[in-house]
Amino acid sequence: MKTVASPYKALRELAARDLTGSLTIYDPQVEGAGWCVYLGGQRLYYASSIAGQRERLTSILSRLRPDLEWPSLGALESEPAWLREWWQRQALPLGELRQVVTRLSQEALVQAVAIPKAPMHFQRNVQPDPILITPPWQDLLAAVRQQVYGWQLVRGQGLSPLSRLYLDMGQVGAFCDFWEQIQGTPEYEKFWGRQTLATWIQMFGQKLCVYEFASRVRVAPLELATRVRGLVGAGTLVSLPFAAPVAAPEHPPQPKPVIACIDDSKAVQRQVQMTLELEGYDIVAITEPARALTTLVRRRPEVILLDINMPDIDGYELCRMLRQSRQLQDVPIVMLTGRDGLIDRLRAQLVGANSYLTKPFAPEQLTQAVQKLRPSPSANGISS
Repeated sequence: MKTVASPYKALRELAARDLTGSLTIYDPQVEGAGWCVYLGGQRLYYASSIAGQRERLTSILSRLRPDLEWPSLGALESEPAWLREWWQRQALPLGELRQVVTRLSQEALVQAVAIPKAPMHFQRNVQPDPILITPPWQDLLAAVRQQVYGWQLVRGQGLSPLSRLYLDMGQVGAFCDFWEQIQGTPEYEKFWGRQTLATWIQMFGQKLCVYEFASRVRVAPLELATRVRGLVGAGTLVSLPFAAPVAAPEHPPQPKPVIACIDDSKAVQRQVQMTLELEGYDIVAITEPARALTTLVRRRPEVILLDINMPDIDGYELCRMLRQSRQLQDVPIVMLTGRDGLIDRLRAQLVGANSYLTKPFAPEQLTQAVQKLRPSPSANGISS
């Protein structure tokens, strides 16, 4: 039978009565999520999540011991048994295993007591197998009190480490506005600038939970949740219920087609990157035309976007040089320019360009220009 109460008060009452068993705490804000705490009076035997064990273990272990290769979690039934089996295959002292188990349990204990009130169920005389640690749970909690306060704060926006973050396509514009506002701020330098705008948009579209997201960007789950809580509160991001992850594909994903953009304008580079990365392309951004040949030979693109007005080497001269390169002479080239005169188009055609795009251009114009040339890499002549 479930009762609704404060998890922290429930743990204190169980400890005062010197009861042994498992207390399961169901997260009222995140459907399908919850925490299980194994107790023996004042002692903590183990604590974990009741869903998303793979995501949780991967996130914590990869930060706790990045030097170790953790085995596949496989069909995970019992975390303590899996940890013992892993330890038995390693040349590590027992004390190190206990440190890992303590950190894992401590993190789950933080999540459990950060919930102000939740449905709970206590089952007597249930213990993990094996019992690897027996520290007083209050001592473990005292060492991470600030983390409890941090999670209580982000829970005000309905976030937990098992919340799935999602950016609806209708909110992409709002996220781009947020991105522009934080440019040059400490928050951008320390966190958001670690990934490109298009990469953030892609990841938010995958409905990753906070644990998974934190592993991708190599930060603690609490830091990630703290950074995004304002976006969730504003409705830019949505916090979705936790659900079982989609099974991995049987075959590894194919490499993304490469598109090169040679333009000294960071604004143009950002527009090209954001537009084409969302379409599944890998963008090679080149802002120094003098280095273009070396870079393009090393990462041969399917299409080259080439600005006309650049310092040192203009686009016409560089296009002529590309057409003289044995490795790059057949790669389609789209000239980018602010001029739309007939003479400019003829000159672009004479140096070997395949297409011509006038700035400013809409995202769909850029996408269509690239898609039109990809199937015909040896196309001749100028298209509009």
